[in-house]
Amino acid sequence: MAGTNPKNPIKASPAEIRDKSRKLLHIYNLPKINLDSDQEVEDRINYYFDYCMQEGLKPTVEGLALALGITRQAIHDWETGRRRGASSSRRADMVKKAKDYIAFLMSDAALDGKVNPVVWIFYAKNYFGMTDKQEIEVKGPNPLGDTLTPEDIAKQIPQDIPIDTDWTDE
Repeated sequence: MAGTNPKNPIKASPAEIRDKSRKLLHIYNLPKINLDSDQEVEDRINYYFDYCMQEGLKPTVEGLALALGITRQAIHDWETGRRRGASSSRRADMVKKAKDYIAFLMSDAALDGKVNPVVWIFYAKNYFGMTDKQEIEVKGPNPLGDTLTPEDIAKQIPQDIPIDTDWTDE
């Protein structure tokens, strides 16, 4: 049965692995592009998405990086503008749009029950900047109560506490 071999955790038959590997190897073997050219980067991004559609591959950030011949970190650096001078605001916009497309595709599939929620959460947090936030408001008990008047509070203060009436703020 596919996926039961601990040395091969992919739940696919050898034929499925062969077919998928052939498609991924095509992306791996794409010729290098001039990474200083925004136009070549944009053309490669479009090619990657077209190829995924033609071959029935699910676009991923990893696949996008592989198609561009760069690392996932380089994609992040382009997106945030931390990459060397060759990176432009146009490049950042292209990468953001490409990642938004992948995020939209995955979230749509997740809503249709086609992506495991754990996988979607992992991707959303690690590649698309989404976070879990929980606001907690901590209220300690009021030892004097909530409805006490100043007179009620004065009654609760022991009368034998010495008060320094000669004290000044000087």
